[in-house]
Amino acid sequence: IGWLIMKISTLFTSFALLASSSNAFVPSTGRSVFGVTSTALFQEKPKTMDEILERFPDDKPILINFYDQKTEGEIKDTFAILKQVLEGRATVVNIKQQDYPEIAKLWDADDKSPALILFKDGKPVMRMYEEKMYLEIASRVSQFCD
Repeated sequence: IGWLIMKISTLFTSFALLASSSNAFVPSTGRSVFGVTSTALFQEKPKTMDEILERFPDDKPILINFYDQKTEGEIKDTFAILKQVLEGRATVVNIKQQDYPEIAKLWDADDKSPALILFKDGKPVMRMYEEKMYLEIASRVSQFCD
């Protein structure tokens, strides 16, 4: 039953994010907090990478994709497919560099798009820059999936 609650929470989170920002990519899953609505989870903008990471499940790697608004159209389909390919094995989170410039700069992800950082157990384990082929990205990420 826990997985069902997680799936329902994920759907609500996705719809809430779609409604709140039409140009942003939506995270593939959200952290479920029993008794709190999904919209309440995302009312406050994260200020650090730790705050971003804590919004997603700990049990699988988290791939953060920092992208520039100029390349959004070019990579949107790639990352939609990537989310499907990695579903259940890794969480894919897309973040526009312009929306989080301080975090992007701190993580050396502000001048190349896409700038990918894979986190496992809260620590960065892999980086990729300007890779736009979903098969290459999925292959590299899969090495860190259980």
